[in-house]
Amino acid sequence: MDVSPITARPEGRTGLARVALSLSRAVAARHDVQLRTCAWGSLVASDDFESVRQQFPELRGVAVRRGAWTRLCTDRTRAARSGGRWARTFWHRAGQVTNRLRNPLAGVDLQGFDVVHSTYAGFPRGVRRCGLPAVITLHDVMPLRLPPGDLPPGQVAITRRILANIRPSDWVACVSEWTRDDFLALQPHPRDHIVVIPNAVDHDVFRPVTDAAQLDELRGRYGLTDRPFLLTLSSLAAHKNLRFLINAWRRCGAANRGAVLVVAGGRTSDPVELAGMLGLDAAVPGLTVTGHVTDADVRGLASACQAFVFPSRYEGFGLPVLEAMACGSPVVASSATAIPEVVGTAGTLLPPDDEDAWTEALGTAACRPLRAAPCRAPIERAARFSWAQAAEGYAELYRRACN
Repeated sequence: MDVSPITARPEGRTGLARVALSLSRAVAARHDVQLRTCAWGSLVASDDFESVRQQFPELRGVAVRRGAWTRLCTDRTRAARSGGRWARTFWHRAGQVTNRLRNPLAGVDLQGFDVVHSTYAGFPRGVRRCGLPAVITLHDVMPLRLPPGDLPPGQVAITRRILANIRPSDWVACVSEWTRDDFLALQPHPRDHIVVIPNAVDHDVFRPVTDAAQLDELRGRYGLTDRPFLLTLSSLAAHKNLRFLINAWRRCGAANRGAVLVVAGGRTSDPVELAGMLGLDAAVPGLTVTGHVTDADVRGLASACQAFVFPSRYEGFGLPVLEAMACGSPVVASSATAIPEVVGTAGTLLPPDDEDAWTEALGTAACRPLRAAPCRAPIERAARFSWAQAAEGYAELYRRACN
């Protein structure tokens, strides 16, 4: 299994990295699958994997030989990130070419395996030459569906390469029915080689926090003592619709009654700076911006908030919504793409471009009495999504691919 998204830095393990880590650990825990892991997605991912192997020995990573040029190119790519534009561009391109030409599994006897599984990237030529059945997890085709300019060109190019790498004989595991249908709308593929295996939530990490002292400390640290607040996540990507959400928040007037919108995560903890990044022309009342937060703080904030609000225009699955639900948070989320598959009837779904509906929903949620306990409906809904269940789906897919 290729687990390239797993970064060596714990603070970077969100989104795809969290999915790759949770899935690989769940598969490794099964008695009917003998798993070995690697990272071939990029030079940096392969380099990071040495640290990942040490941090998670249960994943039983395979050691891969790397030549002198590969090591040099990896080191220069890392160093160029803090350099000038020319150096960044040159070494980024050199890394891409080297990654395509190299054998990322040098020294690994692939004939000793039954199936190869990528959790994100396409398959290298060496894997293709060995003729093993191939399984790829497809998270979304979003960069090819959003308006031009909404995402960096690099993400569009990566998605095109991934889709171009998928062969008719490959087994495609889509994380939602929406992703499956969206993929098929772009590229024909045998339906009997496509399955839907939803992502899941780590219930050991995301669970309700009921300790009053712990919640009081968290509220005090973020200036939220005795104040109702809504929670969302920081992202400047246009499809996440944060600018839309903040405008709806400003319109609803809940800040005038002491309520707060907490924007968790991101690169800044300055509300004025965030407003500037989003192109907002005035200060936003009742806005708290946390900057980077730990999983523990996200868990506490989701346990204490009046609602988790998420107006994204496109999600291949919707992991942030599921994680908030697992903490017992009421959810007000977009009715677009895959999010309804996650929320079901356990939350409020609104069109992501209906500002009147969002303005009313935010005002209503923010002005309710403070929550005294976790909400049962979202917890029960989130309990349906477990990594053990996902690993069972993949184990069955491996058996099908081998037959």
